[in-house]
Amino acid sequence: MTRTMRRALHSAVLTSAALAVTAPQAFAATPVQQSLSKPPAGYVLEESFHGTAAACQTTGRAGVSQNTWIAYFCHQALPFSPFQQLYVKK
Repeated sequence: MTRTMRRALHSAVLTSAALAVTAPQAFAATPVQQSLSKPPAGYVLEESFHGTAAACQTTGRAGVSQNTWIAYFCHQALPFSPFQQLYVKK
């Protein structure tokens, strides 16, 4: 992949992410977004966690093994974002 192609790809990804962030109403009607407005019964957002998918899985497994919570799941907060939200069941 040439340098020009990489720059064009990065620009396209950043533009898509910017559009997704500035137009949240476009994603509000999707079933995935609606299900995220309220986590499943018994699960709460772990406010202290901010990280990527791998870090979310690692933190979730660590919490279960340390008996901090009994279950967890990770969810991608925004489309085109590498960051995840950690929901735990205590």
